[in-house]
Formats: sequence, C-alpha cells, structure tokens
Amino acid sequence: MSKPNFLLVEHGGARKQFTFEVLKKKGVNIFLVCTVVPPWLKTLLPEGNIFVTDTYNSVKLLSDTVSFFEAKKMKIDAIGTFYEHTVVQTADIAKALNLEGIDPGAARRSSHNKLLMRIVCRNAKIPTPAFEVVRGLELRRFIQTIKKIGLPCVIKPIFGAESYGTVKIEKYSDLMSAVNEIKLNTSSDKKEVFKNFTETFLVEKYLQGPVVSVDGLVQHKRVMVAGMVEFVMGPEPRFTQEANYIPTRFDNSVCVSCIDMAKRVIHTLGFDNCGFHCELRITPEGPVLIEIAARLPGGPLQPGYQKAYGVDLTSALVDIWLGRKVNLKPNLKNYILQKAVFPRKNGKIINVKGLRKIKKIKGIWDFSKISNKGEIVVTYPDIPKPFYYYAAAAQNPDLLDLLSNKIESTVRFEIF
Repeated sequence: MSKPNFLLVEHGGARKQFTFEVLKKKGVNIFLVCTVVPPWLKTLLPEGNIFVTDTYNSVKLLSDTVSFFEAKKMKIDAIGTFYEHTVVQTADIAKALNLEGIDPGAARRSSHNKLLMRIVCRNAKIPTPAFEVVRGLELRRFIQTIKKIGLPCVIKPIFGAESYGTVKIEKYSDLMSAVNEIKLNTSSDKKEVFKNFTETFLVEKYLQGPVVSVDGLVQHKRVMVAGMVEFVMGPEPRFTQEANYIPTRFDNSVCVSCIDMAKRVIHTLGFDNCGFHCELRITPEGPVLIEIAARLPGGPLQPGYQKAYGVDLTSALVDIWLGRKVNLKPNLKNYILQKAVFPRKNGKIINVKGLRKIKKIKGIWDFSKISNKGEIVVTYPDIPKPFYYYAAAAQNPDLLDLLSNKIESTVRFEIF
C-alpha cells in the first residue's frame, strides 16, 4: 500500500520543526508549499517536495497546488497547516479538493477576522467586550470612537497574531504615540501577512482579569479539550504573553466555566475537524471571550501539553486531517512552566552568567539563550527580545516555583 501524500501549507518558522518529525512518524509523503524556503528546511525535505507560491492568496495557492501535483501525476490525500495566517487559505484548498478540514466559512469566523467573530458571538449572547469599529489610522476617528467605548480601552487590528498592533489606551494623551506604534507594527515589513490588512481596527472596552486559553481538537462535532493554559502577561499597555502555566493555578469551578464557554463558542462558530485555541479573560462576572483561533495553540504550547499530560496534539490533528479517529487520553500529570525572560530596561548586555550551571539543574526540559553579550536590548514601547527561554516541569506547583526561582537566580544578564 502506497504512502498517503500530505501537503503542509507553510512551515511556521524554525521553532516548528517538530511538526515535520510528527509527520514523518505518520508514514506519509510530506510535501510543502510556502512563500520562502529557509536554509534549515532543505535538510528536512527533498527539494522536489517543496514549491513556492503566495500562500496568503487562496486563488494562487489552489492554482499552483493543483498544477504541482498534476505535473507529478500524483493526488493529494490530506492537507493541513500549523500556521495561523494560512488557516483560511488551507481550508479553501481542502474544500475545493474535497479533503478533511474545517469549513472555510467557520475558519473565517475566527481570530482570522476578529470583527466577524465578535459579531457572531455577540448575536449568540456569548460574553465579549463591548466594541466599535474604526477604519484607517486617522487620529480624529479614534478619538470619536473611544468616546463611545470609554477609557481604558484596547485597540487591535481585526486580524493578526502575537498581539502585533494591539495596545491599551488609558488616556487621550497616549493616543498619538499608540497610533504611530500601531502603524509600525501592522506593516508588511513587520509581518508579511499584513500586506492584506485593510486598516480595520476594533476599539473595545478594557477588561481586567487573568488570561487563559482552552485548547484541544474537534472531530465530527465532538469537542475534545486537552486542557487549559494560564498566561503571565507582560507590562501593559502591551499584551505580550511572557510565560504560561499548564495546568492553570485556578480552582476547578473556574476551569469548568471556562471550558463550558469554549465549547459554546466552538459550536456557535461552527468549528469542526480542526484544532482550537480559545483565549478568555476571567473577570469578576465570569469568563469573557478574547478570541478563538481555528488551530492548535502556537509557540511552545503543543510540546507543553505533551510534557504536562502526555497528549500529542500535533499528532492527533494530523490524524484528523488523514481521516483517522482521534481520542485525547492524558497519561501523565506534570506541572509545567514555559517562560521567556525579558529585559526590564534598555541598555547593552555587558555580561552573561550561569549558562554552564543551568545544564545541571534537573527539571529543565528546554532552554534557549536568545540574546548575546554585546547586544543592545530594548523594552516597551519597543518590541523587546527575550534574554532567554526555558521550560521546566515538576510534580507539584510548589516544586515548580522553587525550580523557577533557581533557574532565574542562576542565569544573569547584566545590563549597562
């Protein structure tokens, strides 16, 4: 029996190389379509299994995909993506080729279009922040709209990721610098996906409370929750996620209410045969939807779930795309902290200490030095670069706190 042909849409960068290892274990022929082929990718796939096109354009993507496989006299058996900005385009191709995947309409009712997502959820009486819409970056329009919502409020583009262009406004005097920052961070120079950005923004009421996500999979309308993540946010007025805990440190009743809301959102938006990453803010009145993506949680969270519960979300989602039945069954219980340690002041790194000692600390399962001696570091309002990243595991929350303190007291970056 021949191996199924699997097309991966975009690679998602070097930090998602683990997805290729998962695909190889599935016994599939891996093909990749992307906008740019980085050098590291050439060691993972044969050159003939990669083709380049504009993956942000469904028309071009479909045309070039069909042409590529027809020239090889091969058929596509499954298609998928782990990259947020190509979820909709991948859904379009899957639908056109009659392959397993989320419906394109449902994919668009997600964080891909935060305005449409908000409207659908608001109409279904799902708690979301009050919001207004602004077209363009004219200061006068923002002032008029903010008067309707009130201060403090949050400005965010209707699509994007990693909080690019998202900022809290506490007083009108903040607005000019915020608009300039938003303009800079929503340009195609900052992220290629913004070449399709229409300069449409949400101005929404700011809500206080911790941020969590409910994550998992949907297959044939069956929602399978892997667990919840508690985020540690960086300094406001930005919304950088600097660290996360799996599981959360909240009591069971809070977790149940968050999971119930996530399921309600998923059914309302029509998600099916996909991953989901539902971000909520826990307010005194209960959980409120921030946004939901029709994909697995990004960054380090997929490996985080595997270390916490023994659940391989990446592998399970590939099985969904291949038409195989999936069940999420935890077989571990560890407490996980994944953290990027950021500078808190501008300056030059004049010394780095403790890197050799870090290798001897038990419980660290991932560590990466990101900044180097001699580099100039910045902090907010510029987008800062972390000093280092670590992931740690322990058998209970108290031991995890001790381990975290030990790591951060061992590694030292001196700034002048």
